[in-house]
Amino acid sequence: MAEKQFTKSANTAKDDQDTRLQFLEHFDDIFKCTICLIKLQDPHLCPRCSKLYCYDCISEWLLMNCPESEQHMKCPNCKLDLQLDKLVKVRWFDEVEKLQQRNQNGVLEPSCSSAKPSTSSKRDICPKHQHTINFFCCTCRLCVCDECLPEMHLDHTFKCLDVIYTSNVQIAEEEFEKLRHYLKKITTLVEKVDRNVELVKKVKEEKLREIRAIAESAIEGLERQVGEKLQKLQGHKFALLAEIQDIEKSLRHMEAEVATSSRSAFLAKKSKIFKECNKIRMNPIKDFKQIRVPVSLKIEIPTIYETGIFVIENFSSFDDNKMAYSNEFSDNFGHIWRIMVWCVISEDQLGIYLELVDGNPCWMECRFQLIHPEPKKIIHKKIKQFFDGGTQKDWGFRDFVTLGTILDDNYLKEDDSLELLYHIRPCPAAAATAAGCSGVSE
Repeated sequence: MAEKQFTKSANTAKDDQDTRLQFLEHFDDIFKCTICLIKLQDPHLCPRCSKLYCYDCISEWLLMNCPESEQHMKCPNCKLDLQLDKLVKVRWFDEVEKLQQRNQNGVLEPSCSSAKPSTSSKRDICPKHQHTINFFCCTCRLCVCDECLPEMHLDHTFKCLDVIYTSNVQIAEEEFEKLRHYLKKITTLVEKVDRNVELVKKVKEEKLREIRAIAESAIEGLERQVGEKLQKLQGHKFALLAEIQDIEKSLRHMEAEVATSSRSAFLAKKSKIFKECNKIRMNPIKDFKQIRVPVSLKIEIPTIYETGIFVIENFSSFDDNKMAYSNEFSDNFGHIWRIMVWCVISEDQLGIYLELVDGNPCWMECRFQLIHPEPKKIIHKKIKQFFDGGTQKDWGFRDFVTLGTILDDNYLKEDDSLELLYHIRPCPAAAATAAGCSGVSE
């Protein structure tokens, strides 16, 4: 049974191969130029009726058979308007000629050589004629065999199945490539979201560090207030204890005199003793209201920084004197700010500046950090500056970092971006007064 099936399969494959060979041998007889009636040379077809012509034949026809009185050339078959630039080149014809050449050289492949082996090795059989399908009817959008052509698809436009299959596989690959590109963009977007998460966490760490510093500062303020109050109360207490000690000493002395004196001696000293007691009592005792210290304590919280990260995109594309601006942001006092980065390639410098977009003039403390994966390489700079909304030369850092440092020390991220962390807050009044009328940088 198995031997019969194998023989039948072998015979079917041989019949298909013979049919294909026959078609290729008679291909030149089937596909002829409608004008010269011989083998097609550089075949082109009319987009209206799909008739095949040699390009030279149809070109000559159109030029010779176009009366001067008519402005349009016409197809010799359908008589409809036809221009040379509207002719459609029959691209599959070259592929069939290659198959003919392989047939003549005895190297005919059993199926589409340009397709993937796993797919091309599967034969397509016409369900009606049981012949190998070698064509694709563009009119009906069907795959057909050579016997289907004159039977049901007369005057239709069709192409070699090998060619149309290869072309569509290429289109599929192009679509897959577009899909891979789309997938890559989504993956990049996910990576950016992940980085955004990391930056949010980094700002959180900075704010927690600031909160801890504020808490430490507030605790120090409380300790200072308590120390001052306790020192004042201890002073009052020591003065009262010293007074008590003096009175007790005088009292013991007078009691001893009374106890050791005779009756006549006591009576002689009585006036002096009573005078001494009266003198002590005449010293006024301070009212507690005069020495009490208020038990209230004030929590001294410094002004909180406005903290964020400015991501400078596409840094490598910056030209000389190129500027990049952050989004505008506000602080707790109604000021609106933005950060500007200025790339001066000719001077090998990257400048960072703060601009007051809207709000009242004020003294500000500005801190900038150029982020780096290695904490030791993070660049910190701080400035105290008076901002009045006008253009100034010293409201930032023209020479914040050299461009060479950015490139050589790997400050750039993989997506060609720089990350700048900023902290701004109004200066305390004492600090602003100490800074004077000009900016102070650190």
